[in-house]
Amino acid sequence: MTSSVVTIRLNGKPYQIGCDAGEEAHVTKLGAEVNAVMQTLVDSVGQIGEARLLAMTALIIADRSSNGSAAGSSPSVDAGQDVEATAIVLEKAAARLTELASKLTTP
Repeated sequence: MTSSVVTIRLNGKPYQIGCDAGEEAHVTKLGAEVNAVMQTLVDSVGQIGEARLLAMTALIIADRSSNGSAAGSSPSVDAGQDVEATAIVLEKAAARLTELASKLTTP
């Protein structure tokens, strides 16, 4: 399968994210959603460091997922399936991030 790279912006900084061909729009949308949560935090607590903002953003998104709903949407009829689907997406994202991190640390 062909790979693509999408650049998303989080807190004004560009990040290149690898994805499968055809997933570019979805990854871009996810990046925009993460950035929206992060910007809400920045508006609330200020620039408290990139790592802390990313950690807090991840916790907020995980909390929304564990509640079976996302911001602005109603809870799913079968939240168990949503949690399972979210877990799969997060596992794939973690694998991609690990792959990218290893590429960044390899000369």
